[in-house]
Amino acid sequence: MKESMYYETFTEAFAYYDRTAMQEYFEQKALEGWQLCKKEMFSKWVFKRIEPKKLHYAITYLPQFSNEDSFLLSKNKKEYLEFCAEQGWQFACVYKNMVVFYNEEENPVPFETDPEVELAAIHKSMLKLCLPKSIIALVTSVAVVYALLFSDISANLSALVLAILLLIPLDTVAEFVSYLRWRKKALAAAATGEFTKSNTIDKFIVAVVIAVFVAAVAIVIIKSFINNAWSTLVYIALLSVYWVILHFIEKLKKRYNSGWKNFIIKFASVLIYIAVIVTVNFIKDML
Repeated sequence: MKESMYYETFTEAFAYYDRTAMQEYFEQKALEGWQLCKKEMFSKWVFKRIEPKKLHYAITYLPQFSNEDSFLLSKNKKEYLEFCAEQGWQFACVYKNMVVFYNEEENPVPFETDPEVELAAIHKSMLKLCLPKSIIALVTSVAVVYALLFSDISANLSALVLAILLLIPLDTVAEFVSYLRWRKKALAAAATGEFTKSNTIDKFIVAVVIAVFVAAVAIVIIKSFINNAWSTLVYIALLSVYWVILHFIEKLKKRYNSGWKNFIIKFASVLIYIAVIVTVNFIKDML
C-alpha cells in the first residue's frame, strides 16, 4: 500500500484558540510518522502515514472567512498559499477559519511576526465563531441549574442525567472564559513584542466547573434520596458501575481509534447505556 493512501483518524480535543497545544500535538505525531491532512467534526484529525520526521507546524486565524469553503473558494487563496510556500510553509488543512501549515526546514522563518496582529485575528475569530455558542451554552447552563433547584424534575432519574449533561454547556462556557483570561495575559506580553503560549482551560475555571457540576449532582441526589432512598441507592450503584465500564470503553477507543474494532466498541457502549436505562426503569417500577 502506498504511503499516500494510508490514512488514520485520531481523536483529540483542543480549545479553538489553543494553537500551542495543537502545534505541539501535530509535531509529536510527525515524529511518530503521521502528517496532518484534514480536520473533521467531533475532535477528529486525519493523518497520513509518512516516514517519521521533524516537522514544524503553524496555525493562523483568518477571521474574514466563516468556514472552510469560504477560504478554499476565495479568489486570493492561491496567491496566499503560494506566498506561504515561498517561505517554506506548506498548506496542511483548514477548519472553519483556522488554517494549519507545516514546514520541513530545520529553522523555519517564523509564520507570525507580530503578536498583536495575531491576537487581533484570534480574537475576531473567537467572537465570530465561539461567542454565539458560548452565550447559548451559558443560558442553557443557567436554565438547567434553575430547573434542578426549583422544579420537580430534580427528584427523578432524568434529573440526574440532566445534571450530568450539564457538563457539556459548562465546558463550552469554560473554554471561552479561559480564552478571555488568557487573552488578558497575552495582550500584556504582546505589548512588549512577545508571543504567549495558549492554554485550553485554566485551573481556576476547571475548579468552578467541577464545583457547579458536583453541586448540581448533589442537589439531585439529596432530593431523590428524600423521596425514595432505596431507588436513589440503586441509581447510584448502577451509574457507578456504568462509569467504570465507560472508563474501560474509553481506553479501548484510544487503543482502537479506527476500523471495525472501533465500530464494535462504540456499538457496545450504546447497548450498555440502553441496558442501564432499562434496568433502572425496571427496578424503579419494582420499588
